[in-house]
Amino acid sequence: MYNTKMRNAKILFYGLLTVITWLAVTPLHVPQVDPDWGDKVNHAAAFGMLFFVGCYAYRKALYLWGRLIAYGIFIEILQSFLPFRTASAEDVAADIAGIALGHFALFILNLSRFNILIKPKS
Repeated sequence: MYNTKMRNAKILFYGLLTVITWLAVTPLHVPQVDPDWGDKVNHAAAFGMLFFVGCYAYRKALYLWGRLIAYGIFIEILQSFLPFRTASAEDVAADIAGIALGHFALFILNLSRFNILIKPKS
C-alpha cells in the first residue's frame, strides 16, 4: 500500500510537470485580469504544488529545491526564445516563493501529526 501511494504521487508529480511545461511554452489564449499578479500567483501555486507532491513522492526536500529552481530557470530561458512569451527574473522569484510555501505547508502538516514525509512508527 505504501509503495502504491508513492507510485501514485510520482505519476501525479510528472503529470503536473508535463502540464506546467506545456502551459509555459504555448501561447496565452485567455486574457488575464491582472497579468502581473495573476502570473506570479500562477507560478507560486504551480511550484508549491510541485514541491508538495514531489516531497510526498521522493521524500527529498533539498533535492527538490535545487531541481525545481533549475526547472524554473530553464522554463524562463526557454520562454526567452519564444516570440509569444517573455522571460522574467520575477517569475523565478515567484517559483521560489511557491516552493517555500509548499515546504511550509508540509512543515505545518508534519507538526499536526499527519506525518506526510515521515512514515509513522509501528
